[in-house]
Amino acid sequence: MRGKAGLLLLLLACVAAGFFTGRLFWPQAQQPVPPPRAGQAAITRLPEIELTDLATGEPRRIAEWNGQPLLLNFWATWCAPCRNEMPLLEQLHQERAGHGLAVVGIAIDHEEPVRTFVGETGVSYPILVGQEDAMSVAESFGPAFVGLPLTVVAAPGGEILASHMGELHAADLGRIVEVIDALADGAMNLAEARKALERL
Repeated sequence: MRGKAGLLLLLLACVAAGFFTGRLFWPQAQQPVPPPRAGQAAITRLPEIELTDLATGEPRRIAEWNGQPLLLNFWATWCAPCRNEMPLLEQLHQERAGHGLAVVGIAIDHEEPVRTFVGETGVSYPILVGQEDAMSVAESFGPAFVGLPLTVVAAPGGEILASHMGELHAADLGRIVEVIDALADGAMNLAEARKALERL
């Protein structure tokens, strides 16, 4: 009887050790992103953002893209809808880089899995990486941020045109491009562009 009790205690200790080891080494795995703090207001301009560039390892500021329309995409390697939409974002980057729309990814994740994922998929648009810092940036968008992926579209001056929570599809990106082009051509003003993208 004493042997069975000892075996049971040993089994329970192993289960507990496995649980806590998993929490220590894989803290981000499959964990949902928490919602923003209650009562936080939406912002109308891009905040100051400085995060590590995955390609160079150096800090990079979103202000570097001032003067051109910008699509910011918040994502993580463990987020299935994020992974699903990335080929479309890569295609958009290939078509529009240097031609009126910059795509920038912001990974709320550990650097190593992001580097592995980007290497395997061939994503070539700029990726900025952070954990707590990137989360704080996402939270600054207030009610728009309730999970990942989160996409924010901004005009050349940094004015936010739209925020979209959830997976983007080809039709969504087509509408963004149409509005960005209309804004650039003077066929729309900021208010009209926001109105056109409010159901994004």
